[in-house]
Amino acid sequence: MKTKIKIVLSLLLVTVLIFSTVYSTYAITQQDIQDTKDEINEIERQLDEIQNNLSDERKKIELLDDDIGKTQYELDEVQKSLKELEKEITELQTELEQKKAEYDKKYDLACTRVFRQYKYGRKTILDVFLNSTSLTDFLSSYYTLSEILELDEQLLDELEREKEEIENKKVVLEEKKTKAEEDKLQVQRQKTALINKKNEREKEVSKLNEADAALQKEKDETAKKLAQQLDEWSKLAQANGNGGGSYSGGSLQFPCPGFSRVSSYFGSRGSPLAGGSSYHKGIDLAASKGKSILAAESGTVIAVYTGCSHNYGKSKSCGCGSGFGNYVMVSHGGGLVTVYAHCSSINVGLNKKVSRREVIATVGSTGASTGYHLHFGVLKNGTYVDPAPYIGL
Repeated sequence: MKTKIKIVLSLLLVTVLIFSTVYSTYAITQQDIQDTKDEINEIERQLDEIQNNLSDERKKIELLDDDIGKTQYELDEVQKSLKELEKEITELQTELEQKKAEYDKKYDLACTRVFRQYKYGRKTILDVFLNSTSLTDFLSSYYTLSEILELDEQLLDELEREKEEIENKKVVLEEKKTKAEEDKLQVQRQKTALINKKNEREKEVSKLNEADAALQKEKDETAKKLAQQLDEWSKLAQANGNGGGSYSGGSLQFPCPGFSRVSSYFGSRGSPLAGGSSYHKGIDLAASKGKSILAAESGTVIAVYTGCSHNYGKSKSCGCGSGFGNYVMVSHGGGLVTVYAHCSSINVGLNKKVSRREVIATVGSTGASTGYHLHFGVLKNGTYVDPAPYIGL
């Protein structure tokens, strides 16, 4: 009798231990899933912040590019002015040298005339009178001598004035050239400062891109971790009879009555986003945005993800919800779990009991989705199977 009691007590203890272990594992897994979702949400928040910063930095770079372009235009104009000034200075220099040569030549002639007059004696009015044959000859010779002397003086004075004028012009041009050189240096410094600012901005963009890539990688890894946890949790839920329903076979409720066509069937297919091939773990029902999604059978919600705001067709996965975007998983008992993915909105929460035909979500294009549709999946004893036979397709 005592032996039987010991055996019964031992069996009860083992049962309690097994139940406690299973329950503890299930509870920890559920918490782990929530923690992983929170981690993904935090990563997405950081990614949004980085993208906002990147947008701001790129706008600053665009403004700097505009400023650099304007400064380069100013620099080109200053350099153009410098070339014109240098050309004017060169022309004036040539003109000055010509005038100086003329001046020197006439000055030498005047000096020679004075020297000859000094050496051979300067003709006076009396000399002219005595050597004249008539009064007319005297007057003519007198005026000729006077005009020659006066012309020499006028020519020398004129050349002197022209030379001085050219010298003054050259001084003015040299001053303009000096000012233009200073302007050129100032504009060049401005351009250099702008380029340095742009380089700093580009370095910041590079850092942000690296941080973005690192976070994207972390998000992808965390999303894979979440997918594994969800699969394990689904299996645990089924193993512990946590279906919230009593499914024992038969057809399921068609989950999207407003669908227009089947856009992708279960099994191997070409990947619409990444290229190449992939294994499609469900069936895609194309439908308009906001169409109702119904629970295929009574059960309990065992997973919900609502963290994706990227509700539009895209050429690259945003990674939300492990590519599923916003999704719901419902356990129906008997080892059957249904999945409803890429939703725009979700009407149920975790652990909520749902009824067959109950509206649990609406059609969207969140996650890895090229257009509005419902991805409907079926897990049987933890393994994805073709949903078509379950919903009469």
